[in-house]
Amino acid sequence: MPTFTYIARDQQGIAHAGQIDGASDDDVVVLLQHRGLLVTSLSKKDLAQPSAAGLVRHGGRRMHGGVTIDDQVLLCQELATLIGAGVPLLRSLEVVSAQVESRRLLHALEQVYRSVGAGSTLVAALAKHPSIFSRMWLNLAETGEASGHLGGSLEQLARHFEATRHLQNEAKTALTYPTFLLGAAALVCAVFVYWLIPKFQGIFTSMPGMELPAITRIVIGISEAGRRYVIVLILAAVGGSYLIRRYLATDAGQWMRDRLLLRVPVFQTLFSYIQLAEFSRGLATLLESGVPLLSTLEILEGSATNKLYGQAIGRIREQVKEGKTMAEPMAQSALFPPLVVQMTQVGEEIGELATMAGRIAKHYEERLSMAIARMTRLFEPIAIIVMAVIVLFVVLSIFLPIFQMSTGIH
Repeated sequence: MPTFTYIARDQQGIAHAGQIDGASDDDVVVLLQHRGLLVTSLSKKDLAQPSAAGLVRHGGRRMHGGVTIDDQVLLCQELATLIGAGVPLLRSLEVVSAQVESRRLLHALEQVYRSVGAGSTLVAALAKHPSIFSRMWLNLAETGEASGHLGGSLEQLARHFEATRHLQNEAKTALTYPTFLLGAAALVCAVFVYWLIPKFQGIFTSMPGMELPAITRIVIGISEAGRRYVIVLILAAVGGSYLIRRYLATDAGQWMRDRLLLRVPVFQTLFSYIQLAEFSRGLATLLESGVPLLSTLEILEGSATNKLYGQAIGRIREQVKEGKTMAEPMAQSALFPPLVVQMTQVGEEIGELATMAGRIAKHYEERLSMAIARMTRLFEPIAIIVMAVIVLFVVLSIFLPIFQMSTGIH
């Protein structure tokens, strides 16, 4: 019977290393699990220490440079499945690396694999890559390791990332349709300005003594200005876009953007729903995983995608630290509707805050989907009316002189 060398951690997170005899890897893992140990490294005695070379390289896979929310979901789901099935952590990292489509994430997994193989905890290894593994990642992994239920914690994290991905897709959908309509309107105007109107302008100017209607002179003037200053307009658009992006990258720009998103009539409802769903889903995930409430609020404050909500969560955390309930400071903020405050209060009173937070998240995710559907239906007639007005304006500017000419001939 072969001898295996193992590194494992107990429910208190204390590392244990040693040797054990077993018929196979699986038998050894089961035996150690019965002893209350989570296996992080397992190898036959005659094998070399684990190294990053054990990871499956990308080979012929097409890989991208960044780390997307889809990469995070896939990583959590596969790690949760493997660890939940009793596969040692190092072996699990080898398997998931074969599915990774991000070069940056694969490079991070190599270093995590090396650190865990040397006896480090998973949390300590992940903490070396804060730009990839967020505070939520670290807290759930730490809770899972400490309780011996790492697979369950990773499953909760995967569900959280799936919900986050859904919210991001909803936000993109909310912005894509108006952007498309604006682009279509701009394209129609460009066709009129640079192609249609100049053709008729040549006809009108070839008739001396003809006085053009005011609407026709306005349209011809716009067309001439657009053609004459086309380079200036393009440079102004590109430069303005660049300056706006640079400004939005600053702290002041982000505050201004977040305030506007919560004040513009149509988008105000949509983005408030997104923030409420994001906050509630994160609260439910962290509390269900056993993360203390103050630590949960600190994580949610730092991960909030809207600075106003991040500031409000920070104020809630400070007052909870002073001994108040969450519902009290939430009721003082205009960002949290009465429904959220009341359900939070009930959850705190009955000791089911995580369950209530999950219900709040589901409620606002459903309302967000309905709001986007309504907005899409609203923009369709608005777009038709705007395009019709533009076309009517141009058509009148062209046909009024033609009517004048036909009247003069008769």
